[in-house]
Amino acid sequence: MYPRRFLDTHRTFRRPPLDARAPSFHPTPIFWIGVALAQILLLALFVYDWRVSVVLVAGLVIVTVLLDRPVWGVGCMLGARLISTSTTSFFTIGKVSIGFFEPVLVFALVALFARAVLDQKRLLQTWPWQPIYLVYMGFSVLGLTWCVALTDGIKDILGLIVIVCTNLVIISFIETWEHVKLMIWFWIMTCVLIGFLAIFGDHLGLTNYSSMWKASSSGGRETGLGQQPNWFAMNLMFIVHTCAGFALIQKDTRVKWGLFLATIFIFLAMMTSGSRGGAYSIVIGGGLAALGQPKFRKWFFGFVVVAIAAFAFAYYANIGDLGKGLNRITNNIDVLFSQDIRGLNWAACIGMFVDTWGRGIGPGGYINELQHYSDWLYHSVYRYPHGIFWGEVAHHGVVGVFLLGALALSITIMARDTIRYTKGTEAEVLAWSMPASMAGYFAWSFVEFNFNEKPFWEWLALYTALYLISKHEKEAEDRGEVSRIPKWSLKL
Repeated sequence: MYPRRFLDTHRTFRRPPLDARAPSFHPTPIFWIGVALAQILLLALFVYDWRVSVVLVAGLVIVTVLLDRPVWGVGCMLGARLISTSTTSFFTIGKVSIGFFEPVLVFALVALFARAVLDQKRLLQTWPWQPIYLVYMGFSVLGLTWCVALTDGIKDILGLIVIVCTNLVIISFIETWEHVKLMIWFWIMTCVLIGFLAIFGDHLGLTNYSSMWKASSSGGRETGLGQQPNWFAMNLMFIVHTCAGFALIQKDTRVKWGLFLATIFIFLAMMTSGSRGGAYSIVIGGGLAALGQPKFRKWFFGFVVVAIAAFAFAYYANIGDLGKGLNRITNNIDVLFSQDIRGLNWAACIGMFVDTWGRGIGPGGYINELQHYSDWLYHSVYRYPHGIFWGEVAHHGVVGVFLLGALALSITIMARDTIRYTKGTEAEVLAWSMPASMAGYFAWSFVEFNFNEKPFWEWLALYTALYLISKHEKEAEDRGEVSRIPKWSLKL
């Protein structure tokens, strides 16, 4: 969707003129021995498991391409993160599932770090919430000394390390406003693809995951690519506000209305999950942005009208999974807390907190300890804390809750500064819409999800990159230089 000249500007490494290139490569016998050994290794891996050889060869191609286009490597990594689910996993190593995301992350990291070495890029940057996260990681590692399930605790630590790697790559290589916009395009197109598979996959025979989850086995709740319905809704939720806001700054009318249609499509695909929390998070996030910005207020009211019309039409027409999902939301608004599943888990979290004198049981181990508090819950499919806050109460106690609050505060301050830095530019739209999604997620996280949930951290890293870019451009503008972020106004 970008013109050729735009794509050329994203080539961070250009080949030198022919007369300036290094002499042609002359392979030595050692080189050919290395090639032969590599082929023997690939053949042995193919005999062991053909998928491993295919992944390695594909990875070599990816690394070669991404050395020349590292920003596209980041986009591929984000797309793989959104698409990757347990049902798309190739195999497992212990309790860790290996799917699309893991090999793409490894190959992207190799290519991007190699590019950093070649360009002498400084990777160890600082950003507002970084110290808090590092302290959280340190406390989690310390918690391994008293955790009740060491294997699960190590798995949680590995999840935190993956977050560090992905965030480091995103923040280091997304360096301009054009890079941020390209990542938003990657995110939108990936979510449109996921939404298409969610709505039409079962009918076309491409997907059939409903029976995998008790929450959707009776029908009426779409799982997308095999995620639990609430997680599927959360996976699409982040881009809804930004897709609508991104449309406002488009100069091409066809692109503008295409993005508006994509917003409605992703929202409706999200609603096929029948997730009440997903619907509330959209309203909460959009409402907060509307309270602070008049133009968002205007568009938010328009979106509410369209959403109500879509709900009413799907409700009375009962259109397949969409109608069932929306009916579940509208007919069960009053039962979000009426069942005892969440309450029992929260009571167990409080019990673990009290019994450890506020220290927490350490990373992992919630399921192991749950049997002491509710045997019925332990043998059910609902045995997880049902909320990030409650998970911190159980696992990391007072320190975890304090760090969670500090993290939320630092992100809020960063959002305030980003809005200030981007005022009067195109980036101001994203400065409002991206934290709106995070606010909706934060409200939703009191009844669902875990601390290291994807794709929240990728979304936060992309917003952090926007913060660093806008801060740099604002400082350059204060010095009398011309900002590279185009001027644009959110005024009515």
